Amino acid sequence: MVKLTDAQEKYIMNKWGHLDKKAITAQALARVFTVYPWTTRLFKSFNGHFAAGDPGVQAHADKVLKALNTAAEDLKSIETNFYELSSKHQKIGVDTQNFKLLVQAFIVELALHDKKAFGPEEHEAAYKFFKLVTEALSSNYH
Repeated sequence: MVKLTDAQEKYIMNKWGHLDKKAITAQALARVFTVYPWTTRLFKSFNGHFAAGDPGVQAHADKVLKALNTAAEDLKSIETNFYELSSKHQKIGVDTQNFKLLVQAFIVELALHDKKAFGPEEHEAAYKFFKLVTEALSSNYH
């Protein structure tokens, strides 16, 4: 399992509180749905509307954001806190590769939103945070 350094934990906790998290989350989801259209298969209720501002994407962004807030607030217990969410995703058939695709989209969105302050150290901290989340979401798959 990935481990965050103290400096990376501090960066995540500080940065997470100052982001437009809803916008970044919706934009990351829209990016995944656009670039990897097969990821939309479980979202038939969106009726083909996968832009960041579309109601379905906004509603799902709220759910993703709630989970990410839980992770950022308790970095030491991500796997425990995501146990039920992992089981739910496994039951509905979410491919664990989709989590990795969303991580890539989040990294792109973070870089776009914070161009001046998103250097290699920040990239590594964000990547490791999202990797922890991905590992936790995949933990109950068998």
